[in-house]
Amino acid sequence: MAKMDPIEETSAAQGDSPVDKVANTSASMKVLDSRPGPIWRVFGRSAFWVAGVALLAIAPVAGALSRHLPDPPPVYVTLPRFELTNSFGGKFGSAQLDHHVWVASFAFTSCPSVCPKLMKKLQIVQHRTRNAGSAVNIVTFSVDPETDTPEKLRAYGKRFKASPYRWKFLTGDLSVIEKTVVGGFKLAMGKDADNLFEIFHSERFALVDRTGRIRGYYEATDEGIDKLVRDIGLVLNLG
Repeated sequence: MAKMDPIEETSAAQGDSPVDKVANTSASMKVLDSRPGPIWRVFGRSAFWVAGVALLAIAPVAGALSRHLPDPPPVYVTLPRFELTNSFGGKFGSAQLDHHVWVASFAFTSCPSVCPKLMKKLQIVQHRTRNAGSAVNIVTFSVDPETDTPEKLRAYGKRFKASPYRWKFLTGDLSVIEKTVVGGFKLAMGKDADNLFEIFHSERFALVDRTGRIRGYYEATDEGIDKLVRDIGLVLNLG
């Protein structure tokens, strides 16, 4: 029987051959050296994740800042100063409208068809701008001031649920109204030359800013009202 080398004898006693011993030693070294590679060392750092979260947080803000904000509506002309009489018999005009954004309209109480439609559109404007409070006013000029007394205008306003704090109805001297409507707003009004009982006036609305400048004209259509309400917001916020 051949004698075993002391090393082999020791290995045999432990149940491992020399080859197995070397293999186990190599496996142990591999386990001990199983450290993450360079990429995983980067991902594993807390600073990397903090930076990633910060980038995700500022991305929406950067996107919002990069969007183009709508331009405010253009400036047309500045209205001449005026003073008329409101539906409660008091003086009302440019002085009371300074520092307010307001919508101008033109009507008369005996108008059978067009004017009620205009008033219903203005009801929508009044409702959609309600959160702005007194910062936004509606002003309806009577184009038949000889007939439209303050009492008639007050009843007319109640008919269309006009807020007396935000929606004003004005009457007064015909020459002042003509100067304001025709000379200021550049809109038509008057009586038909062939029929003096036939009154005509513009069916458009006008937007006036805090300094008395006209900022737009709008048709009394759904699209026109949408554009008017949008421009009211722009003038309020951007001037």
